[in-house]
Amino acid sequence: MNTRIKTGFLFYTFTLLMCVSSFFVGDTAAQGTPQFVAATDTPTYTFETIDVPGVDYLAVTASSDFEDYAGNTRSPDGEKIIGWTLIDGIFTTYDFPDSKNTYFYALDNNGKAAGYYEDSEGLHHGVILEDGELRQYNFQGGVQTEIYGISDATGAMTGNYIDASGVRRGFSGELILEPPGATETYADFASPTGVVGGSYIDADGIYHPYVRIPTGDFIITEIPGIANREYFFVHGLTATAVIVARSKAVGDVPRTYVGAFGALHEVQFPGAVSTEGWNINQDGSVVGYYDTADGRRHGFVAKPVTDGAPPEDSPELLFAFHTFESIDVPGVDYLAVTASSDFDDYAGNTKSPDGEKMVGFTLIDGVFTTYDFPGSKNTYFYALDNNGKAAGHYEDSEGLYHGVILENGELRQYDYPGAVQTFLRGISDATGKLTGDFIDESGVRRGFSGDLIIEVPGAPETYADFVHAQGVIAGSYVDADGVYHAYVRLPNGNFAALDLPGAPDLEYFHYHGINDAGFWLAEPKR
Repeated sequence: MNTRIKTGFLFYTFTLLMCVSSFFVGDTAAQGTPQFVAATDTPTYTFETIDVPGVDYLAVTASSDFEDYAGNTRSPDGEKIIGWTLIDGIFTTYDFPDSKNTYFYALDNNGKAAGYYEDSEGLHHGVILEDGELRQYNFQGGVQTEIYGISDATGAMTGNYIDASGVRRGFSGELILEPPGATETYADFASPTGVVGGSYIDADGIYHPYVRIPTGDFIITEIPGIANREYFFVHGLTATAVIVARSKAVGDVPRTYVGAFGALHEVQFPGAVSTEGWNINQDGSVVGYYDTADGRRHGFVAKPVTDGAPPEDSPELLFAFHTFESIDVPGVDYLAVTASSDFDDYAGNTKSPDGEKMVGFTLIDGVFTTYDFPGSKNTYFYALDNNGKAAGHYEDSEGLYHGVILENGELRQYDYPGAVQTFLRGISDATGKLTGDFIDESGVRRGFSGDLIIEVPGAPETYADFVHAQGVIAGSYVDADGVYHAYVRLPNGNFAALDLPGAPDLEYFHYHGINDAGFWLAEPKR
């Protein structure tokens, strides 16, 4: 029987990389093809309309974490667009002097709003609302400036500008953003960890979402069918790496998508003609506006249904629900499943018939088989590929560990060159490479994948758990204070590390896998 419950395992998403490891190839700008799911039925959200009495055009484009809002509406005479804020229930409109239109697209937790205004010549200039006063903001060298984000952590403005030559580039604070091959770059948000994201247009006029991580690398993703889309904008990111994006296909209405890049789902206000999400708060709620058939525009907030879910400050995805099935073998009361293939085959560890040691097992095509390396104290399996090859390590009579590989029904030992101990944790279906870690004669633990040694700079211990088909290697490392950190190593050799919530209180933290949709599986212990 399947039961819909919230998993007790923590499914961490790598905030620095926005769950896009499936998009890494090459050195600087990498691409992939994640699944793009358009699901109009979204039972994981409840919807509320944000209305102001007497206002029939209310475009909500920004929100704070305290249920304050900002956006755009029509002027009293209906001749222009003006900005507004709704703070502590008080609705106030703002019209930059002598402007043709004024737009708000950002709001921080202190009530500061930002956006841009259109001058008499049709040029756009950044505008900031602070302490009830409007002031102009032009990015250095910009003929036009548009602001789309304010960082609560640093106060930095994020947006894009057009220079005298007509080139549009993104910016965040003083940082200029221009992905390789971009003819136009939009920047929409900046995370507290220094990740900046948005989208850019290539020479063929096609949109590509991107993030720029603190190492300076641009991580770029391809959205299937993107060539048929008029635009694709990423507007927000939570601490759990859930994004909100707006897009419009040719001949279609604007639509909103939420999730990880590889598993985006449409969020649609019930009965709306179109739905446009502009911001996502840290509790996972999406805000934006929707249009109705009568021509009115309404603000909305879509809140995730969190029955049985963790508190708001948990790193778990608020809508990562799973159905659970037990994997049992008749007569076996200790079955630790640690690996699987894409074909519902499994591998792991169980107790020997006398209960005195651990032995590895495979469950392939329904056939359960155990394996005990000759002379070992214990044998463990932690990897299984789609061809039935298993791998792990065994403990010898002296308590040292050696890699072990099961192939064609036979066990063989694998010691990484120069290693005193070797631990295998992954097998690549794409290349057959083994991934794991080893300890050398000096007692230092380093990761490896194939012939490549993985050692995070400054780390006394590095674990490597898996390698993606595109060459991204991930795992965790321990710093000099004994604190665990997650990391990925990009194909160009750069490392991106993540400081985990509550890391000093964790006994360990190990990443174990990632799928093509960009979801990670991790095992922490406090």
